Amino acid sequence: MNARMPVIALCLLGSTLAVAAAQGDTAAAISVRESDGGAYTVLAQFSVAEPAAAVWAVLTDYEQIPRFMPGVRTSRVLEREDGRVRVEQEAVSRFMMFSKRVHLVLDVAEGTDVIRFRDRCGRSFTSYEGAWTIVDRGDRAEIEYGLTARPAFDVPGFVLRRLLDRDARAMIDGLRSEITARALRP
Repeated sequence: MNARMPVIALCLLGSTLAVAAAQGDTAAAISVRESDGGAYTVLAQFSVAEPAAAVWAVLTDYEQIPRFMPGVRTSRVLEREDGRVRVEQEAVSRFMMFSKRVHLVLDVAEGTDVIRFRDRCGRSFTSYEGAWTIVDRGDRAEIEYGLTARPAFDVPGFVLRRLLDRDARAMIDGLRSEITARALRP
């Protein structure tokens, strides 16, 4: 019985890896770095086993973002016109003894494969801008996320880097789950 256990374990591991590969369940590549002047850049790349249209539908469903994005408390569309949207969001981020409420008024430009955003209110960040790029690979999509932000509040750099990394990972997990759930709906 003991001699068969490693073989069974390898077979189960191989099955799990094959299913994960078939589903496009790859780990997200995320980097957070600080630049001169206190700005932080977050870069992330990941893929999903769903078409780009499914990704686009989730990323542009601004009113529903609090359902699947951890920390986002409210998200409402203030204005919408031909590929441009203004969205107001409130979020809370917690880390150990730190807790910070963030307020954004995002001007969003929806292109054919890029969604660009920039904060216009400046309440929580002196600068906050980025983009989602979606590459269609047929039955799957590759997503790139980039954000450059300079907080308008004091927080130790090591704390902010950890928060940004953790929150980016949670955001990607929430997006993946929502994209998959919507693709499974009839």
